Amino acid sequence: MKLDPIPIPAWPKLAWAARLRPGVNTVEVYHGPCVEADRQRCVEAVWAGDYGQADFDRTDLVFGTGLRCREEKVVLVSSGTTLDRLWYHRGPGGWHVANSLTALLAVTGVSLVETYADYARDVDTIRHGLTGYRRRFPCSDGELRVLYFQNLLWDGHCFEEIEKPDTAPQFDAFETYAAYLYEAGERLAANMNGRGRTHTVTPLATVSQGYDSSVAAVVARRAGCREAVTISQSTSLWRGSDSGEEVAKHLGLNCTAYDRTARRYPEEETIWSVAGRASILSWTLFDYPQPLSLFFTGVYGDKMWSRQRWKLPDPFAWASLSVGGIGEFRLVRGVFHCPVPFWGIRHVHELHDISFSEVMQPWSINSDYDRPVARRLVEEAGVPRTAFGQCKKNTSHDAALLWPYTPVVAASFRRFLASRGLPAPGPHGIWLRRRAATLTHLAHTNVLERFTRSVRRRRTEATYADANLLFQWANHNLKERYETAMKGNERTVP
Repeated sequence: MKLDPIPIPAWPKLAWAARLRPGVNTVEVYHGPCVEADRQRCVEAVWAGDYGQADFDRTDLVFGTGLRCREEKVVLVSSGTTLDRLWYHRGPGGWHVANSLTALLAVTGVSLVETYADYARDVDTIRHGLTGYRRRFPCSDGELRVLYFQNLLWDGHCFEEIEKPDTAPQFDAFETYAAYLYEAGERLAANMNGRGRTHTVTPLATVSQGYDSSVAAVVARRAGCREAVTISQSTSLWRGSDSGEEVAKHLGLNCTAYDRTARRYPEEETIWSVAGRASILSWTLFDYPQPLSLFFTGVYGDKMWSRQRWKLPDPFAWASLSVGGIGEFRLVRGVFHCPVPFWGIRHVHELHDISFSEVMQPWSINSDYDRPVARRLVEEAGVPRTAFGQCKKNTSHDAALLWPYTPVVAASFRRFLASRGLPAPGPHGIWLRRRAATLTHLAHTNVLERFTRSVRRRRTEATYADANLLFQWANHNLKERYETAMKGNERTVP
């Protein structure tokens, strides 16, 4: 089995879509300009392993995606997190697989079903873990599926979903876990700087006053990271700034602070296209190193490092609305999303045992915001206790009105609604609604949610209709961009 790479210079840097036909031993792969591709592998990733060996299909510490030929088979590799995904489609001519839904829609010519109202809700089911998410989605023709974390094996005729290797040791003590993190960081650095890479990859870390990104910054430093980014404000009325500049200073990192509120966000449509929510829209404001960057974050840390017993048996189950993160944005900007808490995720219950152990008591602050493992990692790296992990803060955009921020993007969504005969408030109406929604959210998060969870649950359920429209609009627009970029290419997609 061999790959036939077909570059499309005007595509997003890291996007790819593969065409697999039963009985044909050549797999055509259409890809953006920063995807590394030859006859045996096509990859946009950094992984804990030798770059030249291209064994990204044989580790769970892989951040990005790709295809790897193995004799008469092809392994299609998903990222080692649930913040990226593979989409695949079966039509009359065979199968297509892509690391982007919009790329897949473009190469197959299929569309989302306009009358289907549950795309956003279906995407959100990944919060139930690998055993509970919805895998099939309606489309205009054929069969559309999604895959998280696991890999796909193509034998020339059909697909088989295969489990990723588990490269983590048993976490029997804090020292074992810390050594695992630091060694993995060093191996990622070696891969990132591997001989044979066509494009330079530079590490970048998020940092805040919370536990999770502070740990990510500690580990990123082991991977050679020297630059960090932080969001200054939180969404709370009384919790104050969330800037991690002091943490970065103690770690010896240069830190750039950003304002989470803006009138314009770069590539905003890519964020809405993931799950129909703004989520971590503020991350689009960061100046990512070019041409490519390995982006260390603390996403999922509240599950991995919290000092509480999680009852759900699936370690990937996570009640978060930040589904998908920057999954489409990163392809455009050239980012490999590397959330440190996902490393060794299948051993989460072992970490919880460590958190409750007597030996970790000196790093427990005995509050409802208590993460002894994370605290010890950061304090032993030289950050004083008072500089982080004092109270929970939030900098996301999920809580306010579901409507685009950038004026030209908002106008595009307004036209989309009008074309479907739906009400489309003008800019002034949105201005008033957004401020009302912000005030309502502040009341919920600072008062009502402190006494009842039912308020948040009812409000979350009420957002799905808007999220679904935003999901459809964003993917429709991005699909057109992919299609336009394919025009004039020497080899057109069948």
